[in-house]
Amino acid sequence: MFKIGSIINHAFLLVISFIMVFPLLWMIISSFKPSIEIINTDFHLLPEKWTFENYIKIFDELPIGTAYLNSLLVCTVVTFFVLLTSSLGGYLFSKLEFKGRDFLFMIVLGSIMVPPQIVIIPLFLLIVWFLGLSDSYIGIVLPFIINAFGIFLLRQNIKSIPNDYLDAARIEGASEFQILFLVVIPFVKYTLAILGVLVYLWTLDELLWPLLVVNSNEMKTLPLVLSHFTMAEGAFPGESLAASSIIIVPVILIYLFCQRYFIKGMTTSGIK
Repeated sequence: MFKIGSIINHAFLLVISFIMVFPLLWMIISSFKPSIEIINTDFHLLPEKWTFENYIKIFDELPIGTAYLNSLLVCTVVTFFVLLTSSLGGYLFSKLEFKGRDFLFMIVLGSIMVPPQIVIIPLFLLIVWFLGLSDSYIGIVLPFIINAFGIFLLRQNIKSIPNDYLDAARIEGASEFQILFLVVIPFVKYTLAILGVLVYLWTLDELLWPLLVVNSNEMKTLPLVLSHFTMAEGAFPGESLAASSIIIVPVILIYLFCQRYFIKGMTTSGIK
């Protein structure tokens, strides 16, 4: 009975995994099909005629290289600052005592409930009109360098660290910054890995804010390039799928590189 149950569980997980992976697999394989074959009503997974024409057109017509560099720079800077500010905020709200701490934390926590579309207009007025940061890296990055979810996640994890470690460091003469970076962060490094991967992917997928602040082709990120290309070349799904496949490569590489830390963080972040 145990073997039968194990077989059923594995079969169920394989089916669910296939359902989740199939759209990605179909997109990549279909990017090697001519567009006329993709819109054909006779469905078949493998191409009847393999072609690299879609990819050739993408590199000829789109500034993919520039968009890659822009997205890489924006995502890296945002992830760095979110990890920094979330660590500082988590330590501040969990281990330091000051007047109004819980009230301020409730404000930070409440901001998670606010849809970003509600604040997009005042944010646009502040960044573009008041600060004049349109069509710049700072203008793209600035609204994302503080993440309320990251502060909440780090606060919950740092709160579980025994105060004895921190008191011992203070007795040795360590400052609060030294305690944070030398004592606290090693305890929550796997949670930081989870947060870093999530923030990188969220930033890579961001379309609305770059669409508002970016005007030139030299500043466009990958989602912007793909969006404009899809609207202009909607009748050619093969080229759109090829562009999507190219853009998905950084996501796959990030997950493969950080998979060990991501899984370990998921399994240990809730353990005191």
